[in-house]
Amino acid sequence: MTTITKERIELFIKSPLENGLTRGEQMELARIALASLEREQIRREHAEWSDATFGNVGPVGPLKHLSKEALEAAADPSDPLEWADMQFLLWDAQRRMGISDNFITRAMVEKLAINKARQWPEPKDGEPRLHIKEQLVPVV
Repeated sequence: MTTITKERIELFIKSPLENGLTRGEQMELARIALASLEREQIRREHAEWSDATFGNVGPVGPLKHLSKEALEAAADPSDPLEWADMQFLLWDAQRRMGISDNFITRAMVEKLAINKARQWPEPKDGEPRLHIKEQLVPVV
């Protein structure tokens, strides 16, 4: 996680002379940029490999494969290769569907608000927790 905020960066972009970044903030931005560039490189390499290997297919196959990999990760959550498989499949399905990261981020903001408004059961480790559905009162 980062200590620099989106608002701080927006303020700097709007008026860099009046809102200069500290040396620490500059280093934090460089760290974020390098991580992003590395992630984008492997994402491109994976897309090229996936297209060459699986051809011009839609997102459903990768999504079905994702469910299999999620169960494997649940069996051994400490295995980083299972997490990598899941990330690759998410990226692949997203790309094949033509969905941008910005689109997903906006959907995540919306979905988080929905989830925060829902009622949830008590946590139970190792078990999925589904939201509590409203009980509709029958109209007589």
